Amino acid sequence: MRTFTAILLTALLAGCGFHLRGQMELAPVISAPWVIGQDLDLVADLRNGLRQSGVHPVKDAASASVIIDLATVEYIRSVKSIDSQGTATGYTLEYQILYRVVDRMGRVLVDNTSLSFSRDLEYKSTQLLQKKQEEDALKISMRQEIVRRIIRRLGTIAYHRQAPGDFRVVFV
Repeated sequence: MRTFTAILLTALLAGCGFHLRGQMELAPVISAPWVIGQDLDLVADLRNGLRQSGVHPVKDAASASVIIDLATVEYIRSVKSIDSQGTATGYTLEYQILYRVVDRMGRVLVDNTSLSFSRDLEYKSTQLLQKKQEEDALKISMRQEIVRRIIRRLGTIAYHRQAPGDFRVVFV
């Protein structure tokens, strides 16, 4: 009976069009990106994400096919709630970025795009170490979500040649 149920579930999932998310296929124009920004952790995570998508980030703009400019990156921690003694009991953590992507000729492939993620963190002054670790984990999680969203957006770019030397950017 278990075998039959497993086969039935597999057939249903295959029939409904479900597929595991695989490697993001990026356009050839993005084959050698240069990632710049002030937040070195985000830059490193984005470079790693791009490598996992099959492209090879370069170390300078001269050899880059596109430039991914993480123009502004802000990590904000604001008080969400306080107790009767005025001690913070909850925080809102927010990661905000503004980025754009341009090709070697200076043509904008992705115009200024902002991304913002927030997470709530309940806080107890008796659990300082645990809450610091939880905050760090939430920050990493938000940063990884930003990387996934940027790569998904890059995956929508297709570069089409209209005539010799003339390209146009199309979002799929």
